[in-house]
Amino acid sequence: MVTDNTRRSLLKAALIGAAYPLAGCVSTSSQPAKPTLIGCSISGRNRFNAVVADKNGMPIRQVQLPDRGHGVASNAAIGHGVAFARRPGTFFQVFDYHSGESLKLRAADSNRHYYGHGVYSNDGKWLYATEGERGTSRGIIGVYDVTANYEKVAEFTGFGLGPHEVIVMPDDSLVVGVGGVHTNGRAPLNLESMTPSLSYLDHNGELVEQVGLDDHKLSIRHLAHDGSNTVLCGQQYRGEPDEYPALLAMHTLGGKLTPLQAEPEQWARFNHYIASIAATEDWILATSPRGNCYGIWSKHNQKLVELSPLPDASGVVVQGQEFKVSSGAGGVVSQLEPGEKQVLQSGVQWDNHWSVIG
Repeated sequence: MVTDNTRRSLLKAALIGAAYPLAGCVSTSSQPAKPTLIGCSISGRNRFNAVVADKNGMPIRQVQLPDRGHGVASNAAIGHGVAFARRPGTFFQVFDYHSGESLKLRAADSNRHYYGHGVYSNDGKWLYATEGERGTSRGIIGVYDVTANYEKVAEFTGFGLGPHEVIVMPDDSLVVGVGGVHTNGRAPLNLESMTPSLSYLDHNGELVEQVGLDDHKLSIRHLAHDGSNTVLCGQQYRGEPDEYPALLAMHTLGGKLTPLQAEPEQWARFNHYIASIAATEDWILATSPRGNCYGIWSKHNQKLVELSPLPDASGVVVQGQEFKVSSGAGGVVSQLEPGEKQVLQSGVQWDNHWSVIG
């Protein structure tokens, strides 16, 4: 089995070699690059950063992090970015993405840890972070007042164990990917009794709806929505290693979770794990760093239409109707739809997820 450290070493070597066809990676514009994308990166042994990039994924500036980051959030109204520590995380770091100045390093409460994700409210006044209670993994959404220097003002709970990602819907409600796993550090303790769910909360934190998948060993982790009412959720399979269930599903409030379709041998390529997800009106794209690939599904018939190799395929966002996909080997893929794509080399060892500004 390839370990995480081995995989990272191989990807670091790929940065030195010709891992991608290069295409226009140096801008000829005299205009200052506009911050458009933010993601976490690895820049050496025990060296971690949040990187602000332009619309093509070319780095503009970076902010040093005290430890490995995971998810990122951005607030265009005030120019803030937030990097969340990888679970079980001990911090989130707020910074000015225009200047690169670190504004606040917020340590987790003594009996809490962060799960690696958070999101701003639509009006930018609140920051929501997925958290857990140490010793029990009781799920919490921490609510932080942006105007009060990110003071914690509330906790939403009552939806299960081990929440991973939270997103905000257009109507200001929250959707939480609840993994259902009780952990000690990163070690799972309850795989036989885990209860994952997709949970909807109103803006006051009240549970509105909760749905699950038929296989309780599909831990719901990463989320996206299509700009309207459709939620996409990506799973980590915690069952038998030679079984390959569907790892991606879609849902609308009041309906059932609908698994997306691919052949078992295609799901096997994803190595039991979906990381980042993004959706347009017509297409859904999901990455798998463990599988070194990404897939594109038709949103209309839920079928896989493209499966592409990409070393350490990590973050994906949508700009307009175009997907931007990052790689731990430094590549940035731009793709409007299945088929033709452009790949640039950013020189950044991107890690996990991206946030698009605006």
